[in-house]
Amino acid sequence: MSTEKAPTGAELADALRRITHVLRRYAGAPYAKRGWPAAQVQLLLMVDLLGDRPRMGEVKRRLGVTGRAITSAVDALERDGLLRREPDPTDRRASLLAVTDAGRARLAEIEEIQHGHADETFSVLDPAERQTLLELLSRLEEHVAAQA
Repeated sequence: MSTEKAPTGAELADALRRITHVLRRYAGAPYAKRGWPAAQVQLLLMVDLLGDRPRMGEVKRRLGVTGRAITSAVDALERDGLLRREPDPTDRRASLLAVTDAGRARLAEIEEIQHGHADETFSVLDPAERQTLLELLSRLEEHVAAQA
């Protein structure tokens, strides 16, 4: 029988916050090596995630950034030919954002980088540990979703 005390929920939550912070902090490193600002990568990913020409205001809200920040990032991606701003036919004050063909190519590169980075990050775990981690995280996700 083990005399080791099980971690509390607060200790587990703190550990998850710490690893999430570290993962987020270092996730941008591979992009920085290519000269791609993390904010622009996140913006391009969000526009792609939201699908068919989302409103710029919705992208801003989802990213939790200011109007100035979103405008600067959109301007830069538009200048690089990765994103296109279009007028919203239902609201002349709003703009829709569309990923260009060059933007789609960049998204494919980003996905490849993300997969490589994730493989490197989790290489410290053997296959059984990876499976256990995935199962535990899935259970936790289901529990939290059911509570919400």
